[in-house]
Amino acid sequence: MKILTLILSLTIIINLFLFWYIFDNLKTDSFVAFLDVGQGSSVLVFNSKLKLLYDVGPYGLKTINELNKLTKIYNRTLDVVFISHPDRDHYGGIFDIIERYKIRLIIINPYLSSESGYLKFLELIKNKNIPFITLKAGDYLESNFEKIFIVHPDKRYKNDNQNSLVLKILKNGKEFLLTGDIDQKIEKHLIEKYGKNIKADYLLIPHHGSKYSSNQYFLSNFNYAIIQVGQNKYNHPHLEVIERLNKMNLPYWRTDLNGIFMVK
Repeated sequence: MKILTLILSLTIIINLFLFWYIFDNLKTDSFVAFLDVGQGSSVLVFNSKLKLLYDVGPYGLKTINELNKLTKIYNRTLDVVFISHPDRDHYGGIFDIIERYKIRLIIINPYLSSESGYLKFLELIKNKNIPFITLKAGDYLESNFEKIFIVHPDKRYKNDNQNSLVLKILKNGKEFLLTGDIDQKIEKHLIEKYGKNIKADYLLIPHHGSKYSSNQYFLSNFNYAIIQVGQNKYNHPHLEVIERLNKMNLPYWRTDLNGIFMVK
C-alpha cells in the first residue's frame, strides 16, 4: 500500500511538472506587451529568441512580476534593455532587475544627466561590466522578428524628458511608437522631421498622459493609444488628454484600469 501511495504521489508530481513545463513553453510567441507597472513605463518586445525591454518602471519587483506572467520563469536573461531617460518611473526598477537577470546590453540616450539615482545606475553597470551603448536618431536595430528605429533625440534638448529615446518598432506587420516623456515641442519636431513616416498603429502616450504632451495633430497619426499610468500625485492622465482622445474617437487603453496590453 505504501509503495502504491508513493507511486501515485510521484505520478501526481510528474504530471504537475509536465503541466507546468508545457504551459510555460507556450510562452514563446512574438508580441509587444505594455506592462502594468504602476506610475511608470515598461514595454516588453518579445520573440522566442530575443527579449527587449523599453524602460523598467519605478519598482523592479513589480516589473519582474509582470515579466513572469509573459515569459519563461526560469529564463533570467534580458537581451536588450532601453532606458529612455533619467526619470525614476522609467529607470528605477533597474537595480532589482540587474540583481535577478543577466542583461546582455543596455541602451541609453547620449546625454548625461545629473540625477543622482541615474548616476548610481551608470556606476553600477560599469562595476558589473554590463555592456552599454548610447543611440540617437538615425540608429537602428534589426532581428528576424522586428526592426527598431531610433527617431529621437537628434541633439541635446533643454531637459531630460525632451531627450527621451523614442523608438519606432516594426513587428508582426504592425508599427509601434514608444515615446518616453516627450512633450508637445518634441511631438511637433517629430512631425516636421518625419512627416507621414511618424505614423504607427499603436502609440505609447507620452508622459503618462500629461497635459503638456499629446497634441491633437500628433495624436492624429495613430490608430490606438496606450496610457501607462498608476496612482500618482500629478493627476495623470490629465482630463484634457482624455477629452482629446474621446473627441478624436481614438481608442485607448489604461494600464491602471485594465492591466497589461498585448499586441501579437
